[in-house]
Amino acid sequence: MGLDTFLQAVVSGLIEGSVIAVGAVGLTLSYGVTRFINFAYGEFLTYGAYLTVFLAGGLFGVSLPLPAAAVVATVVVGALGVAVSRTFFEPISDRGALPLLITSIGVSFILRNLLQGWVGVDARQLPIPLLRRQDYFGLFRLTHLELGVIAASVVTMLTIHLLLQRTMLGKRMRATSGNRSLAKTAGIDTTSVIRQTWFLSAAAGALAGVLYAVLFSPFRPGVGFEYLIVIFAATLLGGIGRPYGAMLGAFCIGLAMNFGSTYLSANYTRAYAFLILVGVLLLKPEGIRGGEF
Repeated sequence: MGLDTFLQAVVSGLIEGSVIAVGAVGLTLSYGVTRFINFAYGEFLTYGAYLTVFLAGGLFGVSLPLPAAAVVATVVVGALGVAVSRTFFEPISDRGALPLLITSIGVSFILRNLLQGWVGVDARQLPIPLLRRQDYFGLFRLTHLELGVIAASVVTMLTIHLLLQRTMLGKRMRATSGNRSLAKTAGIDTTSVIRQTWFLSAAAGALAGVLYAVLFSPFRPGVGFEYLIVIFAATLLGGIGRPYGAMLGAFCIGLAMNFGSTYLSANYTRAYAFLILVGVLLLKPEGIRGGEF
């Protein structure tokens, strides 16, 4: 295995890291404001992927171009996130993190079984060709779809950066994350902030699901829950509740998974993410990046 193999592993790691980053940022946004880990988050990935398939495939009576279908699916799943929050989490928000966490596990099963009962267990894929032309950029190869995934991830992370740093919503989110009671005393409508955060978090999860489906079709209803361990690993590695840390952790996980697959064994790709997750919890539970929300 030479330099070209090494460079290709780096590129593949950055590509998958782009998908993980979008999902990890969405998860860490919700945790940063609500202060509980949402195990139903993986279902937002699944719903984003499936809604895009249905919208692009004409199942609802209209066949949208793939980018438009992805945007609509992202918005719909964002609204679903708000509905889930208002139905299941807001009524018990004052009972502590453990009831919320257990409820999120139950919500995950509800959402997954609703989808499975509707679409079945057969694998689905986006209406894109399985054989994709690769272009060479020096010693490594990329498809146009992979370039599109990287571009979508960069735009998403830049948008979240601008939202957090340059908008009133971002300032209110940071204030609510830091001290919800104090933010409420200062006149911030924390309930509205939390709902808007749920929308952004679920929408980011849906987009991560679409990007995953672009790279790794076909997929089944359990894909989001299965990929959640990878997103958790990135989130914890970067420091849970830290959006910029989640971005950094995602690329570290993507690289680790692809280096492991290239130089050790491709049979244990997600196991490498799990090993990193366990290592972080044992050695540095605060993550590799501190700092504010």
